[in-house]
Amino acid sequence: MENVVELDGVSRSYGSRRRPINALRGVSLLVPAGVFVAVMGATGSGKSTLLHCAAGLDRPTSGRVRLVGRDVTRMREGALTRLRRDRVGFVFQSYNLLSELTVRQNVLLPRRLGGPRPRPLDEVLAEVGLAGLADRPVGELSGGQRQRVAIARALAGRPAVVFADEPTGALDPATGGQVLRLLRTGVDRAGVTVVMVTHDPTAAAWSDRLILLRDGELVADGPTPDAATIAQRLRAEASEPVVAQ
Repeated sequence: MENVVELDGVSRSYGSRRRPINALRGVSLLVPAGVFVAVMGATGSGKSTLLHCAAGLDRPTSGRVRLVGRDVTRMREGALTRLRRDRVGFVFQSYNLLSELTVRQNVLLPRRLGGPRPRPLDEVLAEVGLAGLADRPVGELSGGQRQRVAIARALAGRPAVVFADEPTGALDPATGGQVLRLLRTGVDRAGVTVVMVTHDPTAAAWSDRLILLRDGELVADGPTPDAATIAQRLRAEASEPVVAQ
């Protein structure tokens, strides 16, 4: 099975050489097609940095990242932008939608920017429970509806992978469950790969594979257990003493 995301010894540091902040420390990871991966860890563990490096939104300080078979660490910015536009979907906690535009205009925006021909709009909106709302301004929608617009936009172009950063963080549990079900359906029915950063064990339990980070290092990677076991693992990681570097 093709690996959609590959990280090989990826490190990412910020700040000065004298006082670097090491957000990632030599992380290696393979994510095949059609898998739902949850990335967890305490605040400052490197979750979002890992996602940004894997998605080509940030470049690692060292190591290599391959995204849909392309070495993004060596790509020029224009080529990288086209790769993200054509093969990658994004879902963020803050939705990243244009409130003054309609649902239709938001979902079709990547196509207007030169992206691939999307799936039929009515079909996509029906899948995410927004049938009949194509011409409604996004600014008039609820938070849950806006997140479903973001998922519709992410899935409309038939991406190879969707990166989701805390997609349920601003939603109530019931609405968050609907959003997670949509991501799960994208994996099961369309073979999309989903890489999701979350702090919520209940959200992570929807995934196939659980990755735990601690102080920028990968400390666990395996099949996803139930939410209670995930919560227990997180508590155990939080109680581990921090080793000075």
